[in-house]
Amino acid sequence: MFREFVNKIKEQVRILRVDSIRLRAKEYPSFSPSNLSVIVAPHPDDEVFGCCGLMQRLIALGKRVELIIMTGGGKSHAGCCDIDENELIRQRRQLTIRAAKEYGLSQEYIHFLDYPDGGVLESDSQTDKLSSLIHKIVDGQNDVSVFYPHKNGEGWSDHVTTSNIVSQLFDKICPNAKQYEYCVWFWFYNCWKICWKQACLVKMNKKEHAVKLKAIDAYIEPKAPCGNPWSGVLPPVFLWANKWDKELYFRVK
Repeated sequence: MFREFVNKIKEQVRILRVDSIRLRAKEYPSFSPSNLSVIVAPHPDDEVFGCCGLMQRLIALGKRVELIIMTGGGKSHAGCCDIDENELIRQRRQLTIRAAKEYGLSQEYIHFLDYPDGGVLESDSQTDKLSSLIHKIVDGQNDVSVFYPHKNGEGWSDHVTTSNIVSQLFDKICPNAKQYEYCVWFWFYNCWKICWKQACLVKMNKKEHAVKLKAIDAYIEPKAPCGNPWSGVLPPVFLWANKWDKELYFRVK
């Protein structure tokens, strides 16, 4: 009973925090789109939760969007069932492609890497593959933006390490690229250290928001044999917060 009470209090605090951030964030401006935008997601679904409205807007403007997924998300059923991890990865990557069809990104612009879920490390051999991929994607482009998870607010090591790896690689490969942080687990974890001076916003119209909700559903509705979503069971507060009709970003460079 006491644990349930504490969990309810935590949930209410999360709701109040999200509401307070939304109230402040709605006044912030959008940003000028680059000709090339690289979205880097630690797991399949982070790109939709954090950047679906942005990607729609960029694609509609005729800008090039490249999506990199760091892991296969193979640990989404850890402690749930005995489904094979390779099958989980295969299914979750199919969900990425299905969700991308909703918001208009062609499969040729989606790149899957093989960092281990829950174990993204800079020292992994996949970092060399990521470096080569970024070189290939950028290839002399001058007007480039890269988007990765919020370093202080995401809470999960894969998200934080992904951001560190990507920011360091872009500093070397494309030092003039604009770098932005986006928000996924930021909405769930109790992070109050927010640099509002660098905040910017994508305000989705009704059509864009409806597409984002469909893309989220493409991830969370398909069920594994155990009855849970292939992407795992996500907290209700997390889902509610990420279904907002706006997306919050922070320019870090």
